Amino acid sequence: MQEAGTVLHLARSGRLILKASLPAVHEGALLVDEKGRRSGKVMELIGPVSSPYLSVQPFTDRIERITGTKLYVGEEEPRQLGRRSFSSRERPSRFNSREKRGPPRSSDSCGRGPSRRR
Repeated sequence: MQEAGTVLHLARSGRLILKASLPAVHEGALLVDEKGRRSGKVMELIGPVSSPYLSVQPFTDRIERITGTKLYVGEEEPRQLGRRSFSSRERPSRFNSREKRGPPRSSDSCGRGPSRRR
């Protein structure tokens, strides 16, 4: 196991702040303790490139037990198959342009609206 860093403290946001000892830790990496138990997930890398810090979402409520300990890089969190995420620019829209929608329909041709046939 590669050492990711040392837990410094708990931030107000509820995340753990680690002093990174490995520059190659990336967002989404799972961190484990010395016994291999999952401790958290790296959410963000912060600070200067020369000495980065990690913002980690903890998987436990017992933060006082892991404060001051070293965490290690575990396996990456598996992605959920079948789900796609889009950025706001890539998000498909049903109505991007008039050409895709076709000509506007009148209320008579689509059968909507009150009908007064006798």
